[in-house]
Amino acid sequence: MRAAAHRDRVTTITTSATPPGRLSMRGALAADAQRAAGVTPTAEPFTRTVRRHVPAPPLRNGIACDVSGSMNAFAAPVASAAWIIARAAGHLPDAVSAAVIFGARVRALTRPGQTPAQVPVFAANDPCEDFTTAVDALDAALELTRPGAARLLVVVSDGKFKDPHPTLGQQRLDRLTAAGCAVLWLAPDRHATVLNGAHHVTLTDPARTADTIGAAATQALRNA
Repeated sequence: MRAAAHRDRVTTITTSATPPGRLSMRGALAADAQRAAGVTPTAEPFTRTVRRHVPAPPLRNGIACDVSGSMNAFAAPVASAAWIIARAAGHLPDAVSAAVIFGARVRALTRPGQTPAQVPVFAANDPCEDFTTAVDALDAALELTRPGAARLLVVVSDGKFKDPHPTLGQQRLDRLTAAGCAVLWLAPDRHATVLNGAHHVTLTDPARTADTIGAAATQALRNA
């Protein structure tokens, strides 16, 4: 998470009519010519380069985990990953994390600003997937569409949604990405349906889900 929030130094070049700065002979000659012509010099012959670090923005990270029956193998490792991320957020200034599970209904797994004492336990055996409400809940809790922070939505799902969630879900992801929020989609296999705009990663081993979320989340945030 620290790596994802890192920002390189920004270089700014400014010009001025007086020192300090590097003198440009062309600019100096232009200023002399303007004075000789009896007009106020507008040329700025001095150039100065300033390099500064941009403060790292706070992090807002949401996880939405599909708990329909097809995701059963990933229930335990995703719960561990959500807990790990919530704990990591607690060690970074202003970072917040939240996770929900979505099936027939949406339920909170970890809440913003709170780190559960133990890894939450849930089963994945619901008959449907309320993906749209899950995204809305995380957006409301973490303000994923509001600029001013590094924002990431992680979706763990095979994307086999019943209507109207494929259409409404795509609308939600379009709004998030347009607002600058990165979307990471972790799929259980290559046959998953992944909505447009998401960075797609296939989970090849449920036991490595937490590691995959960490590495892929960092990459998705850097590319946002």
